[in-house]
Amino acid sequence: MLEKLAYWCVLLQMPIFIAQKDAAGGLHWEQTIKGIIFFWWALVQNIVPVFSGSFADKYSHKKTMIISVFIIALGYFVLATQRSFYPFLFGTIILGLGSGMFKPALQGSVARTIDKTKSKTGWAVYFMLLNLAVFFGIPISKYLKEISWEAVFIGSAVIILLNLVILFLLKEEKNDIETRKISSYPVIKNIFVNLLKPRVGLFVIIMSGFTVIYMQFYETLPNFIYDWTDTSGLVSTLHIPDFMLMDTGRGIMISYEWLYNLNAGLVFVGVVLVCWWFSKVYRIYALMIGTLLAALGLFLSGATYYGSFAVAGIILYTLGEMLTNPKFAEQVSSLAGKSEKALYMSYLNISLAIGLGGGSLLGGWLYKYYAEKATLAVNYLYSHYGLNNINSTDAFNKLGNLTKLSNQDLTIMLWKEYQPWLVWLPFLAVGFIACISLYFYSKKFRD
Repeated sequence: MLEKLAYWCVLLQMPIFIAQKDAAGGLHWEQTIKGIIFFWWALVQNIVPVFSGSFADKYSHKKTMIISVFIIALGYFVLATQRSFYPFLFGTIILGLGSGMFKPALQGSVARTIDKTKSKTGWAVYFMLLNLAVFFGIPISKYLKEISWEAVFIGSAVIILLNLVILFLLKEEKNDIETRKISSYPVIKNIFVNLLKPRVGLFVIIMSGFTVIYMQFYETLPNFIYDWTDTSGLVSTLHIPDFMLMDTGRGIMISYEWLYNLNAGLVFVGVVLVCWWFSKVYRIYALMIGTLLAALGLFLSGATYYGSFAVAGIILYTLGEMLTNPKFAEQVSSLAGKSEKALYMSYLNISLAIGLGGGSLLGGWLYKYYAEKATLAVNYLYSHYGLNNINSTDAFNKLGNLTKLSNQDLTIMLWKEYQPWLVWLPFLAVGFIACISLYFYSKKFRD
């Protein structure tokens, strides 16, 4: 929970800090640069577990987590102090390395305690507790951001170091003799032998479709909400308290952090109930339903600029996520022997490497050229006024001065001109393809 709390304090702010052109004190880099940073972050964070999980099984889950905590803290400190591209990228790679070591060791330890009689709700409880951390992480993240951007990263470093207290007190389950006797070479060989099994490899590839959607929800949608979503009507109708609001050029809106807390809060409250409700449903069919709901929810979140649609989309996406994530872990865990739990749980991260890595590049590129408000303002200035070489950071204000429109009216004009909602259609298609692929997988490998 502490690791997830620290991670979320940073993750939620990263898309805005890196690429939001009108975010005060941010880096104001391009969306494609953001995509590159998230690509390497996701790649390292999700390839490392493929190897570290097996070694955690062999040597020690506890020691692996202790080492990873120090590496994660170092990554946060680097991010807090660097504002040039390569040093900042290096900080995310350090963070990815530490997180990649931590996750499979943790999941392997959890998997050893969950037998078949508890698997239906055991993983649901795991994800419920992680989302409790996310729920508290979001207001903490907003509070730290209001101090400074640097405080977000330093605060996360302090939070992750608190894990050392728990880890030093934790009594680790002894690895069995057979596992301890395995040498390093067979461990590495075993990684690829198991992954090349069709039942495992195909499932990992198919589920990368869900992780592509997952990536857009947490990396691209925050920028979309910041640029386009109008929640001012919800603010006045629901009398939202001030601490949940942000002042924008278009008026008082619900803070994007608190919109995401709707996701975390629903998962915490509902994930165990949803998994219990679907406990009698064949796992692959449950994954099909969850992936479809997630894809439809992501699309609905950005289908219009009305805040009510965004809220409805977030709720729908969350239903899909709280069904898919536990079932994903349950399915992979069910394929593993007792001494290979961390190894098999590390295969989850191959799906994440494909989906998050590829999704970050695709999402960054699509958003920059088809949905970013600053870029679309540049395009409008060129196509309607013949103006070249306009800095994207200044383009929206420049266009406002020329058109004499309010920020809200100008945003609607750009929406109608360029229809940025179309950026979500490719990801809706990815969701449908993943569902169809899962259906055929179920026919071939039905338990």
